[in-house]
Formats: sequence, structure tokens, C-alpha cells
Amino acid sequence: MPATLYHAPLACSLAARFAAAEGGVPLDIEYLNLRTKELETGGSFLDINPLGQVSVLKPENSAIITETAATILWIQSQSENTSFRIDPSHPDYFQMIRWLGFCATELHKQIFRIVFYGEATDDVKDRIRGLAPQRFEFLDRHLADKPYLLGDHFTAADAYLTWFFVLSDRAQLDASGYKNLSAYSERTLSRPLIAELIMSDTAKDEAMNQQILPK
Repeated sequence: MPATLYHAPLACSLAARFAAAEGGVPLDIEYLNLRTKELETGGSFLDINPLGQVSVLKPENSAIITETAATILWIQSQSENTSFRIDPSHPDYFQMIRWLGFCATELHKQIFRIVFYGEATDDVKDRIRGLAPQRFEFLDRHLADKPYLLGDHFTAADAYLTWFFVLSDRAQLDASGYKNLSAYSERTLSRPLIAELIMSDTAKDEAMNQQILPK
């Protein structure tokens, strides 16, 4: 049976869905609302992960895997697509882990975590947004001679970085002034499987939010 991904629409677990789609790895999707912590099928997500955060993956007959980078790494290890999967013996394996770590720490937790934190003041959010240009410049230089983070092929690391650009406009982060990075975001977001998941998640997010609006 496929592993189960506990997924909140448009949240970071979407990066895991990107990896699964591009790698041809089937997943069962268990939707949840991050605001209420309620599972769509009933029950509380807090019973699955007491921290109340995605990504959470439950492989068959195995303990749950938390943290987006870890779930993506597991998903890519299950792929039979040799242009997507990178085995531990491959020279690019630790480069993939490097970029997964970069996305997790320098973009996701360093910037998004605070910009989307409801109790952070506007001044704090603006100061955090001020960290983005240095990171965008770093990525822009890296992508100057390659279409994807590790070269010619979309990999698990690209799944995480692509998710960042799904929400970058909502976070008021503009990378359009960085030619290589801007081209990268357009290239990855327009990949058919990814574009389809973004459209589906956007509709699902709107529907779930409508359900919890006060009447």
C-alpha cells in the first residue's frame, strides 16, 4: 500500500506531493486544516503529530516521518525514475541533501515561518523579508549555468524550492529582479504535474477555509 501523507493544502507538504508526482511515487493523501488541526476524515491531527505541523508521512508498517526535507528524501528514495532518484552512492546525493537543508532552514523556517506568523509585527516581518535578497542572489548565481539545482534534471531538492515560489507572492517576496532565479521559478511552476497540483490545492484550500468561516 502507498504511504500516507498528511497534507494541508498549499502548506509545505505540497513540496512532498511535488516530489511524489515527479518521481512517480504513489501516496495516499489525508487532508487536514492547519488552523483547526482537524483531519478531513475526522479526528485531530494532534494525535498524529503533537506539534501540529506538516509534513508528516506514514509509510506502511513503519514509524511516521516528520519534517519536509525528510519526507521528500524518503519519497525520492522510493522512485523508480532514474532521472529523479539519487542513490546515496551517487556524488550528487549530498548536494541534494545540501539544497534540501538550504530550503528548510534559509527559506522555509528563516523567512516563511516568521512572515506567516500571525503575531509577528509588521516591522519584524519586514526585517525578515530583508533577509531574502542575499539568499536570492546566492541561488541566482548557482543557477547561472544550470536549469535545476543539481543540473539538467528536476530532483527532490527542486520540489522543495518550487514550493517556496508557490507562496512567495503571498509572503510579499519578489525574486523577479534575479534573472536566473526568476526563470527557474517560471520553469518549475509550469511543469504540468506541478501546475496541476497547485491548481488542485488552491481549490481545496478555498473550500476548506469556507467550511470554517463563522456563520
